Amino acid sequence: MGTISSSDAHHAHPAPSMSGPGLVPLAGSGASAHVRWTADAVLEARQDWVVRAQDGFAEDVLAEVEQALRSVPEPHAHAAALYVQGLCLMTLGETSIAVTVARELIALCRRTGQVAGAVQARALLVELLRREGQLEQAVEQLAHGAAAASALDDLLDPEVQTALAALMLAHRMIGVREGAREIRQRLDTVERFLPRHQQVSRLSNLAFEHAERGVRAAHRPPFAPGRDDLAEAVATISRAAVADGGRTYRVVELERQVLVALYEAMLGDPALAQAQLTAIPGILERGPEAASAQVFWAIGMVRALARQDRAVEGAAIGARALAVVRGHVVDSERQVLAYEVALAEHPPLNDPGSGTIEYLTLAGRRADETSTLLDALFRARVDLLRGADERKVLARAARLDSLTNLVNRRGGADAISEAASLPVGEPVALLLIDLDGFKEVNDSQGHLAGDVVLREVSTALRTAARLEDVVARWGGDEFVVIAALEEGRAVALAERLQETIRHCPQSAGARISASIGVAVRTAPIDEHEWLRRADEAMYAAKRAGGNAAVVG
Repeated sequence: MGTISSSDAHHAHPAPSMSGPGLVPLAGSGASAHVRWTADAVLEARQDWVVRAQDGFAEDVLAEVEQALRSVPEPHAHAAALYVQGLCLMTLGETSIAVTVARELIALCRRTGQVAGAVQARALLVELLRREGQLEQAVEQLAHGAAAASALDDLLDPEVQTALAALMLAHRMIGVREGAREIRQRLDTVERFLPRHQQVSRLSNLAFEHAERGVRAAHRPPFAPGRDDLAEAVATISRAAVADGGRTYRVVELERQVLVALYEAMLGDPALAQAQLTAIPGILERGPEAASAQVFWAIGMVRALARQDRAVEGAAIGARALAVVRGHVVDSERQVLAYEVALAEHPPLNDPGSGTIEYLTLAGRRADETSTLLDALFRARVDLLRGADERKVLARAARLDSLTNLVNRRGGADAISEAASLPVGEPVALLLIDLDGFKEVNDSQGHLAGDVVLREVSTALRTAARLEDVVARWGGDEFVVIAALEEGRAVALAERLQETIRHCPQSAGARISASIGVAVRTAPIDEHEWLRRADEAMYAAKRAGGNAAVVG
């Protein structure tokens, strides 16, 4: 599979779909110029773009993305388009320009608080810097990504899953395998919740890791292929094919055929293996999505032909494959293929005591030392960055409510105090929100059900409020919102919040609504007086039967 840093389609490509709002036409349709890009359309098109960019249509996708970037300033959509722009440029070989785009994307994500987006952007930058030969800078970016990823604790969030999968791939590309293993273990805990395309790609990654180990075992004394690893590779890719069912990735069945034939080439009937591999037409003409399959197809073909005394023919096929996959797979996979080609070109290479074996042993030792040094550099940078981040996290945690992840009472009180002292002429609304029907939920369904309602309401409030508004949990089932609005717009905001609460998933079944007191100040005011006004207005809404907003 390919090794491009995107877990949207970093291994194989789901067949592009024209269903769903906002998806752009496929390449060659000639209709993309008529698309009126909106933020929703960009976010809907993102995965389709990623697939097409890696499926031979990078130039077409790049034109669409650049059009969208000019039309859509909304941060999340703009970030999505920037990511695809960088991916297209990398696919087209414009890595130096792509580096600039990736750095711009990281800056945007940091400004707008898109932690998962920043992690995925750094994973892309790691691969770009690796391709540019800037290994130390790549390790630095990998460390920044790993430090930030430690804060991504909502593993059920698809954006978090995507970011972690991309970061895991970046670890593999650099050779920090322990880091990749740690991320895989995190994702393993939520594997059954992952989207099908991520489950399949993870199995595919694992299958090729087993295949690499199985082939690599034949490159050192006693020069016997790793039977167990090769068998596990076949079993794992077969699981991936079953999980996919032909619905998502076009390449997974191809991968299964390759690994089944590889096992035969290394351990079984070489003539049968050659026939199986020959029956897969045009594999070296496929795009980056099939890069790992191309590597192991070539390894199987070289080994099968060499075992039939046709080593020269096998070496030529392997050399051609090395040129095809350059830049698209991890170096360790290319190294395994290169060894098979060298062995076909020089059969005495594996003779015990030969100078070649001694040279390869020393080179392998040097590579291990380099890998160890890179890993030590990576760990040191992560520890340093996490130490700095830990202070920021602790400071932020002191102002956050652990249940709802909203600003807590302390943070809300600070925001009220600051807003209360603003000068004359700057209207600010204080909304005090109390949930109607919440006590009944706690009494009839228990506190765990009540916690679910509070989390759902908190998410709804944060979604309905504006980015610049402060939303805080005041205590129990009370919330406050501080918004720079005059009275009419503040009432409109209160009504929008009420509507959102009534329709959020958990509260709908529990018949939760909200009584809201609205107090607007246009000049400096004592914060306690301001709260008193909002509190009295909220109780007036309660006395009126609830599900109402009252201005105090």
